[in-house]
Amino acid sequence: MSYTIPQNWNDEAMEYVNRLTDKINVGWDGEDYCLSDWNLRFFSRMNRGAIKPSFKYEAFLDSEDIIATLEGYELDVEKFWFALLYIYDITTDFGINAADASKTDYDILIEIDDYLQKHPQAVLYLSDDKELRKSERYETNSPLILLNLRRFVKRELEKYEEAPQLKVWTEDILQRNYTESLCSAQQQVLMYELFKVLFDLLALPDLRARKGEAVSYSKMLLISRIIYFCRLTSNESFTVESSPLKGVLKQYGDFDFNQRHPKTYTGGLNLLKEEGE
Repeated sequence: MSYTIPQNWNDEAMEYVNRLTDKINVGWDGEDYCLSDWNLRFFSRMNRGAIKPSFKYEAFLDSEDIIATLEGYELDVEKFWFALLYIYDITTDFGINAADASKTDYDILIEIDDYLQKHPQAVLYLSDDKELRKSERYETNSPLILLNLRRFVKRELEKYEEAPQLKVWTEDILQRNYTESLCSAQQQVLMYELFKVLFDLLALPDLRARKGEAVSYSKMLLISRIIYFCRLTSNESFTVESSPLKGVLKQYGDFDFNQRHPKTYTGGLNLLKEEGE
């Protein structure tokens, strides 16, 4: 069994996608805020065959636990499938080879300048390993290299008459830093947060299974099962209990995804943190 891709972005099958879009992204037309176009980007990518998940619609329908929960909440399975594809596509876009925009070039220059002033004997490390293992790094304390680094930092800072009030990059954010990928646990957190927003928008009630009913109405467990279905984890425990996902959220839940600049869903993710998170 296959599914039919909607003919228009406002097709009824796109309802959950469209509702989620309006919540998680605000567009900008160059002069003022406007409606997001992320749903249009998703619709276009579907029609071009640009979304290539490692799972199939048939497998989704065969996921009895997931389908039973969706039907228990009286959700439309086809609409949910498109929302799942949408959230998966966003998660992948933000999670793989995106740019970190949490700091501007100006911020980084200030930090380097301050560090070099306070550490005259600083050593420069080059590594593709965050742990800076000795076998995976290059280091130098060459006076020539460090002197030129100091000169470069000073020269760049001199371009600013004062600290910019807005975020400023010396190069277009679209042309740099598309090399940073999130670990699978962070991608799990992002998928969880996106589904949580969707469930809030759909106003899913707190249901309890009736006596003799095997279906689970735990929203946390539902998302956990979807994360496993989307192959963001190979831990089968995600399909039977929510504690593994809770552990991931405890460790990585404070990550700010709003500071990520991906290639497709540009313009800014708008995930509001709840108090206490």
